[in-house]
Amino acid sequence: MRKISPVFIGLFLTCVAPALLAVEPIPESQQGPLVLKLLDAYHGTRPAGQPKKLHVVYFTPSDRDPEPRYRERLEAILEDIRAFYRDGMKQAGFGPETFDLARDAEGKWIIHLVKGKEPESKYAKPDSDKVMAECRPVLKAAGISFEDETILIFCNLAKWDEKRRVFSHHSPYYGMWTQTNGLCYAVDSIIQNLDDLPRKEPVLNDDEYGNMSLGKFNTIFIGGIAHELGHAFALPHCGERWDEKPRGTSLMGAGNRTYRDERRGEGSGSFLAMASAMKLAARPLFSKSDLDMTLAPRVETNEFHLSTNVSRSDPAGRKGGLRVEGIVKGTPPVYGVIAYFDSLHDGGYRAPTATSVPDADGRFALEVSDLKSCVLGDLRIEYCHANGAISESHAPFGVTPDGTVDLEQAKTIEALEPLIKAVLQEDKSVARLELASIEKSSAPELGKTVARKLVASLQDEPKPIPARVPPEVTQLPLGDAQPEVAKVGWAKPAANRIPQNKQIEAPWLESGKIYATGLFAHAPSRYVYDLGGKWKSLRGEAGLHTLQQPYGSVVFVIKTDGKEAFRSPVVRRSVKPSYAIDVTGVKTLELIVEDAGDGNGNDWGLWLDPMLARTAKQN
Repeated sequence: MRKISPVFIGLFLTCVAPALLAVEPIPESQQGPLVLKLLDAYHGTRPAGQPKKLHVVYFTPSDRDPEPRYRERLEAILEDIRAFYRDGMKQAGFGPETFDLARDAEGKWIIHLVKGKEPESKYAKPDSDKVMAECRPVLKAAGISFEDETILIFCNLAKWDEKRRVFSHHSPYYGMWTQTNGLCYAVDSIIQNLDDLPRKEPVLNDDEYGNMSLGKFNTIFIGGIAHELGHAFALPHCGERWDEKPRGTSLMGAGNRTYRDERRGEGSGSFLAMASAMKLAARPLFSKSDLDMTLAPRVETNEFHLSTNVSRSDPAGRKGGLRVEGIVKGTPPVYGVIAYFDSLHDGGYRAPTATSVPDADGRFALEVSDLKSCVLGDLRIEYCHANGAISESHAPFGVTPDGTVDLEQAKTIEALEPLIKAVLQEDKSVARLELASIEKSSAPELGKTVARKLVASLQDEPKPIPARVPPEVTQLPLGDAQPEVAKVGWAKPAANRIPQNKQIEAPWLESGKIYATGLFAHAPSRYVYDLGGKWKSLRGEAGLHTLQQPYGSVVFVIKTDGKEAFRSPVVRRSVKPSYAIDVTGVKTLELIVEDAGDGNGNDWGLWLDPMLARTAKQN
């Protein structure tokens, strides 16, 4: 129930001497007033009327009328969600701000009714683009653009069997955003009713979530609307820190499943995390200003340093403690810094967060503890600009099973930074100079090996065909070999790196950790090598790119002379199958990645350190 769209992505970690950044973390309770002061200085006096409002559409297929009392039911639900956001913003220190619903001159809520062109059977969960296309003319006639507004589409694409008490739906259900707009989809049903939230009876069956009370059903689906609206408001997923757990579940984590649970006495419900509230503070639907809404953000200074020097009393002494301190300056001004610590790579649903407000010199510090054990976690830093835009940077971190933070991968990437810039710009001469500097440095050996492979990826020299490699060579990474066939399902084939693209800038191969050699193999893909019967074994691993693990699903297949020698189970999330294949006498080797039968979206398959080997006597 999610789809997010980052607007501006930076890449690099820059180490800054801690002595230059003698700044302490600001308690969350003090951040709200500081943010409002910065935003007021930028926006000045707000206009009398809210410049941006939420527009709501009700879509029903050609053979169905809207569900009974849809207007009354949905207005009550949206008013409850407005109250949830208002209370969350107030508790975070930003005042009782919330979004407004579009209304007519008499103050009546506007809901745009769209009759689909086709019957219900012709619409499925992936058909969001079809639904949007059929809604567009109605909205255009009302002067509303998908590109400039925030829009919620309720789809009348659910089935309720009252006699059997069985519910199912086939509606698009996700949210997304850009700097200037937001869009989300939700479902409507006659049993989606705010008044039923407290009810523990009757029990019904949902085809996705199983048996539940009518009240829990409304928690999940009304909470789903609140959650997807969060995405339309530009909120990514985030979980709750250990110290936030008494408040319940973060709305942008799994909070859609606990929304208003307290009304049934079944828990603490959901809450709006400080990270979410801080970001909303400058979005036009909440800030009451659309000043410079279309102005692209720029970061002139972006430097930060990771350490384990936690100073705050609450996380100090706890396991998994990490401190981030840095300096940032941008246009429009940066009023807030949000850090997401994704250890589990589940789309950020359980990623704890920390926030800070830069001082007059742009300096900030934030700290977190109790990070989950991981080999390669993703620290994502969002810089919040005063016009509602976001700039973003990433850095890796690790946490050992005993709770010790490991920054070795961060040091590797830090050492690579100047070279990576040259690689992305395809500047061969500068890349070679940076490689020479890295070779002489104290950088980790992994960093040096990755640097060599990335620089080599810029060269035009032909690679050896495995069948023609001299017999004294006993090992050959397939990333260093010439394939006879190289095809991928998205972007272009690449060895020992990720090809240049607009989704993930970092060129190194990353799947739970960084690998020096391997193949980019976005499904469906196929690499074919001529072995000439001269090799003995193939060993390695395979997996999804770390940043695509929450979304992709693939199957890895190896064939020798046309016969299947290895087939992995369906690979999702952080699963990384290993393989050890006997290739004695094999002439043709094929490495294939399939899309697991559910389409190839986000299927960033990677062959990781695939290595051919033989004895020195073999020829």
